[in-house]
This record gives sequence, structure tokens and C-alpha cells, in this order.
Amino acid sequence: MENGGFIVTGGSGTLTVITEQKQAQEALRESEMRLNALYHQSPIPTFTWQKRGDDFLLVDFNRAAIRITDDKVYNFLGKRVEEIYQNQPLILEDMRRCFTEHSVSQRDIVSKHFTPGKSLSLHYAFIPPDLIVVHTEDQTNRKQVEETLKESENRYRELSIVDDLTQLYNFRHFYQQLKMEIDRVNRYGQLLTILLLDLDDFKQFNDKYGHVEGDRVLLRFSQVVKRCLRQTDSAYRYGGEEFTILLPMTTSKGGVITAERIRAELKKEIFSPVSGKDLHITVSIGLTQYKPQEDMKSFVHRVDQLMYQAKKNGKDRVCSES
Repeated sequence: MENGGFIVTGGSGTLTVITEQKQAQEALRESEMRLNALYHQSPIPTFTWQKRGDDFLLVDFNRAAIRITDDKVYNFLGKRVEEIYQNQPLILEDMRRCFTEHSVSQRDIVSKHFTPGKSLSLHYAFIPPDLIVVHTEDQTNRKQVEETLKESENRYRELSIVDDLTQLYNFRHFYQQLKMEIDRVNRYGQLLTILLLDLDDFKQFNDKYGHVEGDRVLLRFSQVVKRCLRQTDSAYRYGGEEFTILLPMTTSKGGVITAERIRAELKKEIFSPVSGKDLHITVSIGLTQYKPQEDMKSFVHRVDQLMYQAKKNGKDRVCSES
């Protein structure tokens, strides 16, 4: 006879089977309840999507997902991935691949919907028979720290190659850049001209008016130099009152034009180291063009000799080999 939906045959074996089935069902229910509790109480924001045709619907999410989205996740419940992520099609592709391959995958995005502006790391996992679970990590703070660290590294690198006073590149960076430029010239047969500039009678100026006023002259001169250069040119404080300039893709004749412009612009500057006394500062400039396969030391020595020749010839002048 039938009793409460079960067929009882009277044998003890049948009752044992029914008891075992009830115990298995109860254990399954308890397991599902535990998993459900773990899902909703997990500190990791988690979103569950169900396969619908070629798309996926948001069907569930946990408490952490509610918190990370400031309750905005409720607005997306029951909506399709394609509808939500119209401008981020790779997310739907990730879900389709995860579903087809039964794989686990990961993608970093900047959220535009659930948590606008936050940097998120998404981890996809397939759950049979038709679910994709997406665990979400908020990487915003880590990204900000990384950006700050990167900025600090860039700033440190910049400081290590820039002269504090003039804000031109320093002596060490000059030789690094010169080597790169020479390698480029030798490889591609291009042009390179170098200028060596030395402020005239600067030691006497420093001795008479002090290093503070001397520093002002150096700073003003560096500003003059910057105004006279192209974007492709680069200037360096070589040491003390000496400066160098690299002019890529420039002949010696072109270098003379740049050097004369700097010399003339400096002469227009008026310096007043003491009240009621106006002075002009001049500069002597040597310049030369690189010779193919020339040794770097030889190149620098040639321009050095030309600068000293400008000094010997009366200062406030440009001296070149051309």
C-alpha cells in the first residue's frame, strides 16, 4: 500500500533504503545551505551570471558585491551582459570562453557601471550546468600606489640627470646622450653638431659679487639657451660655467646660426648684481660637426679646443672649423 508517497512493502530492507535517502537529501540540503552562506558571507565581491542563449543574465550576488557597488548592483539584477557592457565587449567574450572551455580566466578593467572609476580584477569560473561566477578584487588602491611609485621613480630618474640650479641636463647625462647620438649617426649616416659654451670672466664676476649673484647668471643663461633651441636639441651644464649643446641632424654651418643666436640673446640680458650697476655677460662658443666613426673623446676634445680658441681670439665670439 501507499503511505505518504512511499511504497511500503513491509520489508526492513525497504525502510533502510528510505531512511538512507532521507539522510542523503538532508545532507544535500545542509550542504547547499552552507555553500549559500559561504557565497553570501564571503568577503570577496561575487556576481553570478546564468547562460541565456548567447548571453548571460545577472541572477545573484553576495553582500560584498552590494557593499563594493554601494547598492548599485540591484539596478542590474536580471540584465544581460551585452546590455550592461556595450562598450566593454571583451567581458562577454570572456564569459563565453569560460562557459565553452569550462575554464578559469582573469581580466583587469576600469569599471564603468557597478563601481564607476574603480580598477577591478575579474576572475571568471564555470559552475555546472549553466552558471558563470565572477569574483571581483578592488585594485584601485594598489593601482594608485603603483602610479605614485612610478611617478616617484620617474621623478628620481629625472632628478638624477638634471642639474639642480639650471634645470638643464647634467654632466653625466651628457655623455650618456652623446654616446647614443654617436651610435645613431654611425648607424644611419646622419648629422650631429656639438657646441661648448663658456661664460666669459665668470670667475671674476663670482669673486666680486658673490656666488648668489653668480648662480642667478647661470640660471638666466640656461633660460636663454632653452629659448634658442629646437625641440630636438638638448642642453647640458657641463661643469661650473661651461655648457654643452647637442644639435642632431645639424651641420656645422647650422650650428653656427644657433650659437650666434645664443650669443646675441645673452648680450641683451641686463644683470644688476648691486643696486645702480647694470652689467652684460658674454659667452665664448666652440662648435664642430661629428666625423663618421670618430672616437667620442676626440670629438669632445676638438670642440674643447675650438672653445678655447674663441677665448684667445677675444671672447664673446663663436669659433668653428668651417
